[in-house]
Amino acid sequence: MKTIYKVIIAAAIAVVAGAAIGFVTVNPVANLVTSGSNIKNGPWSTNLAYGSSGANPYIKAWVAENGLMAVSASLSIYLDAYTDDSGQPLAANCDYVIQGPALNAGYWNITVYNENGFLIANDQNRFSYSSTNIKFEPDGSFKIYLSKTPKQGNWLPAGNAKTLNVYLRLHDSGTAYSNANALKATQLPHIVKEGCQQ
Repeated sequence: MKTIYKVIIAAAIAVVAGAAIGFVTVNPVANLVTSGSNIKNGPWSTNLAYGSSGANPYIKAWVAENGLMAVSASLSIYLDAYTDDSGQPLAANCDYVIQGPALNAGYWNITVYNENGFLIANDQNRFSYSSTNIKFEPDGSFKIYLSKTPKQGNWLPAGNAKTLNVYLRLHDSGTAYSNANALKATQLPHIVKEGCQQ
């Protein structure tokens, strides 16, 4: 009988521990707390441990779960945004402008995902813009419109999503963004809310 109780107690401990680890590995906020090296710049955040052999197990699990195919920060930087510039969560019933100067990278792209981390189905088959297909402004800056309703220019459809998250990937950026000080000081795109529908 004692053996049965021991098995039950061990199983309960394993379930609780597994749930806690699972929460940490798939929850970005929890991941940031445990990593201790998160970098914020406006609405964007990243961790230079992505793709690093020195990353802790939680970061490695989060990278694997989110399919980043992460590599060294000297090759690629991955930033995500779950809020606009004012800190409000990105809602699909709102219109946003993602705008900023051309980024200092050999190649970059901005992609939008739904609340489940999937690309958002839309009639345009438009999921992202990159340094090779975006239409730049005359001064070299860019604007991307993120909304359910069609917009002229660089438009990312929000489709039937409920909430949104935006990823910025910077490839072949050399040392421009490869350390915390550079990332905090550089000008990254703003995400500005223009209005919301009921």
